[in-house]
Amino acid sequence: MKILSERSPFKMLPLQMDEYQRLIFDAIRITFEMLEVDYTLLENKLHELSQEDVVKENISEIFSRAWAIIDHSSRLIKLFQKLPSESNHKILDSILDVNAFRNTIQHLHERIDESMFENRSPFYGILVWYHKNFDTGIVTPKTLVSGIAYGFNITLKMPESNEINKEINSITIQTVDKKETICMNLSELLLNIKNICLTNENKISDFFRTQGWVLCDWSKRKDIMISFKTEDRQ
Repeated sequence: MKILSERSPFKMLPLQMDEYQRLIFDAIRITFEMLEVDYTLLENKLHELSQEDVVKENISEIFSRAWAIIDHSSRLIKLFQKLPSESNHKILDSILDVNAFRNTIQHLHERIDESMFENRSPFYGILVWYHKNFDTGIVTPKTLVSGIAYGFNITLKMPESNEINKEINSITIQTVDKKETICMNLSELLLNIKNICLTNENKISDFFRTQGWVLCDWSKRKDIMISFKTEDRQ
């Protein structure tokens, strides 16, 4: 899923911008790109796994991508909260639920005794998604349980028909907090993040124009790689 637009102002921050704020905006840009990559890879892996007679493999990678999305989303919230906001960052309300999942992954060792064992919840949770076969029109719920299954409960909520418009739909991760089962729809989370990005792109583009600031091409100075050549001491 693409989040940033092709000529996003997050990629072309003006030279006149305060360096502290430029640092935050650039970190936000990288976080958006990380979310793009991890969600696309997760979606592709689930697509492969949804095919008939597929050999199940790389399951740990799938859960790694899902939890990375949670981690990046929580970090995105903290980065935006570093910036001034007339509405006290109200636009972030649509993704704040991710913090409960962030807290769970940060305190998994505590959750074992608090709720995981009692609820028979797998350590890295359960993934649920809906696969649509466009040849037959059939939608099939799919579930992936992390680790050894000792008995578990799964929450299924069939998406609305207008939401089932791709092969992989409504990717949801299920885990527990201190007392109960909690679920996060990662597909919906990414759509909300995309909306946050678009809204902020429009706002900061307007702000840069009113300030008379020119967008700057940082391509030769960002995400650089340096190779060091060792000297032959002979």
